[in-house]
Amino acid sequence: MVIGKINEASSGFTKFPEVIRKALFFLHEHDFNSMDDGVYPIDGKKSYAILQRYTTRPSESAKPEAHRQYVDIQYIVEGREELGWCPLNPELREHTKYDIDKDIIFYERLVPGSSVILEEGSFAVLYPADVHRPCGAVHGDPMPVTKVVVKIAVDYIK
Repeated sequence: MVIGKINEASSGFTKFPEVIRKALFFLHEHDFNSMDDGVYPIDGKKSYAILQRYTTRPSESAKPEAHRQYVDIQYIVEGREELGWCPLNPELREHTKYDIDKDIIFYERLVPGSSVILEEGSFAVLYPADVHRPCGAVHGDPMPVTKVVVKIAVDYIK
């Protein structure tokens, strides 16, 4: 997992591969507060953005997840949330088997568990080895969030 701020755009996001940089510039250049929830193409099915609005929830009410076919960039437009995280490891117990069509697997809990707070303007790049639990209420206090999740096909990055 890599954490950053979208205002780092002036640096050119040079620490990232080209396709991730393209997605980060897409996030930097759009006013998502004036857009409707939905899917926005960046590069067809290889890279696209999902704009969503929701209220955060108690962290323990959500199952950690991971993806195999896509890298996630989770960008907070407005609000803040707790993002739980752990590396993919043999100690994790599956809650739900991997769904190839939805590219998602759920786990019982994070092992070992850690978390970060994503605030307005911050993003997390989550690779297939990053098990994560998004949408958590910071300090247990639910709040409205506007977030964009960019999906980038793993084979597009290579």
